[in-house]
Amino acid sequence: MFAVVLTFEEEAEDTGAGIAHVRDEVVPALQDKPGLVGLWLVDRDKNRRLTIMAWDTEEHYQAGMAAVQARRSADPDRHRPAPTAVDRFEVYAHVVSGG
Repeated sequence: MFAVVLTFEEEAEDTGAGIAHVRDEVVPALQDKPGLVGLWLVDRDKNRRLTIMAWDTEEHYQAGMAAVQARRSADPDRHRPAPTAVDRFEVYAHVVSGG
């Protein structure tokens, strides 16, 4: 299992565009994909966003990213702010509570 963390430090208008992109394109593309736990976080006061996606396998990750790219290609001119950092981490422990 591994996690991909994208950091966005941006202007206010980019924060809104990024949130819209995630809600309109990313989440629908990934919603039915196996092997993913995803969180999209925002600090509106600082115009900072984080994307955290934990994937169980590289194959599921590649399939998920292909689905996102297919959604993006439907509207190639849409404004989608680029991340300021992309990092990949090994997940060495996790909890999923069903309580």
